[in-house]
Amino acid sequence: MSSIARAVGGMMVLGCAFVPAVAAAQKAGDMTVGVMGGANYAKVSQDPQDAGLTLDYKWGFVAGGFLGIAVNDVFSVEPQALFSVKGAKFSGGGESGSVKASYIEVPVLGKFWIPVSDSQVRPFIFAGPYAAFKVSCTAESGSTSVDCDQNPELKLKSTDFGATGGAGLEFKAGKQVVRVDARYDLGLTNISDKSGSQTIKTRSITGTVGVGFPLPR
Repeated sequence: MSSIARAVGGMMVLGCAFVPAVAAAQKAGDMTVGVMGGANYAKVSQDPQDAGLTLDYKWGFVAGGFLGIAVNDVFSVEPQALFSVKGAKFSGGGESGSVKASYIEVPVLGKFWIPVSDSQVRPFIFAGPYAAFKVSCTAESGSTSVDCDQNPELKLKSTDFGATGGAGLEFKAGKQVVRVDARYDLGLTNISDKSGSQTIKTRSITGTVGVGFPLPR
């Protein structure tokens, strides 16, 4: 089964968990669907750390969609489906370069709305788990680019699981809403497919801008 097929299958399984909540919210008319995009500032952690290797953050992009499901005035559930490019820069042993790993990431967020007097602006905080399904991975050094699966030292597992949390603001713009947020993704599983005791986990700081469209009652 290809990486894309695994990602799509995983998204379908996770999506089935939201059918009851979506049906209830649609009946009440309290759903918002939208698109979002932004940038990742990502790296990986190693344990134990390779003394001859230095890892640093690299930029990537993220884009996708979301479905906001209001539970009440101060809490909502928001599943998202994102195409997210992560990875890291590396240097050591006379070489330097970067690893770029692309994922279809599915966060499931619990969102808490902070009451304020201004009805046009709604601050929020959020947290929740995510599942990520690898689409591709490439390592670049100078003019050379290689698929990670072709190098046993760089091969990554097909899935990653972690937790994310952050905060943002939502602004009313007519019938639509515009929002900005920042989050920190913390990978909780070892993504390295290399045999041995070393553990590699993802880390990323992400900022996004989105537009939401309330669904009719």
